[in-house]
Amino acid sequence: MPVTIADSGSRVNDAYDWLLAEITGFRLRSGAALSENRIASQLGISRTPVREALQRLEKEGLVKRTDSARFAVSQLSVAEVNDACDLLQVLDTYICVKAASKLDEHDIQRLHENIETMKAAAEAGDRTSWASADLAFHRIVNTIAGNQLVAETVKETRRRVQRFWIRGSSTQGRLLECSREHEALTAAMVAKDYAAIGPAVEEHIDHMRQRMIDMFEAAALILGED
Repeated sequence: MPVTIADSGSRVNDAYDWLLAEITGFRLRSGAALSENRIASQLGISRTPVREALQRLEKEGLVKRTDSARFAVSQLSVAEVNDACDLLQVLDTYICVKAASKLDEHDIQRLHENIETMKAAAEAGDRTSWASADLAFHRIVNTIAGNQLVAETVKETRRRVQRFWIRGSSTQGRLLECSREHEALTAAMVAKDYAAIGPAVEEHIDHMRQRMIDMFEAAALILGED
């Protein structure tokens, strides 16, 4: 039976989700070679969706090309986590300050509705819905701020590091804590309390940073990596 576009897209997503879980779950170690044939055989699909999934992960910085043009895992190091979080802190502060200066009543309503969605997902311990609400929050703020170049840089940086954070933050307590951090940041933006925006962003990023560093150090102990 011929593969339809929908079927093909589904298989790419399935391969992507499987690879993402293996990488962020540290089951595929940093530098591990990724054989398209082996992965395709393991998942029971052809090489084409596997290659497309690997190319998608390459764009997100979780997979890299080797000298032989093959794919390998390019997991973040603790140093790269710190670098990424430092960048996010600076750019998120800029984005939130700029967005705060432009907020209108419709924007404020959208942000408040988003926070309620995020809190409800956290209360339910629904990591997937919470991640979607978190993505929507940053999309709203980036759109209001209106700096496309900064928004794209933030999106790519956040997407790379937050994959690990989201996977490791499935507990209801941490999701609730993070929701409250978003709520505090939103309150500062709505009040146009520019002095409070920077510290609110810093608190949120530092919690994300520490959680990821703890995960990486624990994984290194388990895997015997330096």
